[in-house]
Amino acid sequence: MTGGSILGNRVLRKEDPKFLTSGGKYVDDLNDEPLLQGALHVTYVRSSVAHGRILSIDTSDAESMPGVVAVFTAASLELQPVPAAFNPMVARTLLASDKVRYVGEPIAAVVTETREQGVDAAEAVIADYDVLEAFVDV
Repeated sequence: MTGGSILGNRVLRKEDPKFLTSGGKYVDDLNDEPLLQGALHVTYVRSSVAHGRILSIDTSDAESMPGVVAVFTAASLELQPVPAAFNPMVARTLLASDKVRYVGEPIAAVVTETREQGVDAAEAVIADYDVLEAFVDV
């Protein structure tokens, strides 16, 4: 690329070869770091519906599983809405509190001793929804 805009030009990125040839280091690769020994793992429970009112989130089975330190929902954390940077009038909690707006929206956080325990405990969290019509086109 010769000066000016990147639009319409090939952009060579310096970091690509490292990540394409297994040379990159990711957070999951840091398990042997001394500073991270004993660190806990967080697994998010995500909405299975595109749009709906949250009727209940039952975390009791997950809380009693081996290795589970805590299970949090928006209600248990008493989360306050955080305004969106692009539009301060749009505010959402970090975990869905009353309504889910897309498949995969986080509804609970499971804190465990190992990643595997987190995956198992997340599957034990039961959410009940009043499914609403999803808007998929404008």
